[in-house]
Amino acid sequence: MKFKNARGNLAVIAIMALFCFAVLMYGLCASYYGLLLFQQGAFNFIIGLFFLACIGLPSLYWFISTTYRYFSAVPTYISQRNIRIINPFLLDEKALYSDIEQWLCATVRDIAIAENMSKAPVVGIELCDDNPNAYAVGATRSYSMVVVTTGLIKQLNREEVAAVMAHEIGHIANLDTMAKTLLSAAWGGVMMILFAPMLLVVWYLGRFAALLMLIAGVIYGLLGNWQHATALFVGVLIWLILMLLPLIAQGLVTLLTFWHSRWREYHADAVAARLTSVDAMVSALATLDKLPFQPPKKNREEMSTLWIRVSMKETTGVFHWLKNTHPPIHK
Repeated sequence: MKFKNARGNLAVIAIMALFCFAVLMYGLCASYYGLLLFQQGAFNFIIGLFFLACIGLPSLYWFISTTYRYFSAVPTYISQRNIRIINPFLLDEKALYSDIEQWLCATVRDIAIAENMSKAPVVGIELCDDNPNAYAVGATRSYSMVVVTTGLIKQLNREEVAAVMAHEIGHIANLDTMAKTLLSAAWGGVMMILFAPMLLVVWYLGRFAALLMLIAGVIYGLLGNWQHATALFVGVLIWLILMLLPLIAQGLVTLLTFWHSRWREYHADAVAARLTSVDAMVSALATLDKLPFQPPKKNREEMSTLWIRVSMKETTGVFHWLKNTHPPIHK
């Protein structure tokens, strides 16, 4: 079956697409309701302003900005990072591209054809980066880009570089780049849509109520009325839980993103082993594991799920693997 390893990502993409659509409808409904309340008196004007400014407009802004970032991933990375693009239509131009650049572009094209992709991804070289690394970005299989650093070209042989390129093309063919981009936007959407309006009320208004409940609970406790004191303490506990919900949600989204990244690395390795050779993929991973690694200075958290290799400390413990975006090289 063509792109059989992409089936796992289809569910992730479908859920995230539904989430984005729900945010759009949520923002439109909140804005419409807020505008209706503007016409119903002074008190309703304040409530309508809350719906419009704290729910409606932020939701619409998040949807528009997320959509833009998703479809502009390729030109954004080209402009923000020092990437030299290799134009496949100009490979025959004398003195324009070096032999290694011509070989790299031709290799990516051949691997994409072997993987039955309708269009080869754009090929780029991130200059002035001695760290051997590579990554892939893109909104669709036909609109994507694979990038290698100059350090990878210098420190790996051609068979290993080809295996790394096949690994990154595997990410594109398996729709990993689409799923990763949507998952990375999930936390911002959850925080802005669900928790920002709630925290506005819970923190600025609820903290005074929580303080009064705490004081009243202590007084009732000193007077021996533990029934009322317990009820008030439960109210304070609920307020604390509401304050911690964003941190809990952030942790869950982060764990989901890291788990997805680790899971998809195995599938990309399998694609590379199939399109090049098992020995070439093993050799590339072993070589990368031996070389020193310097974390990127820009967008470190964002790049951690994109790089083929990341900084991993040899830690022990049952759950230490939860903190990593990639499985250990030996796995």
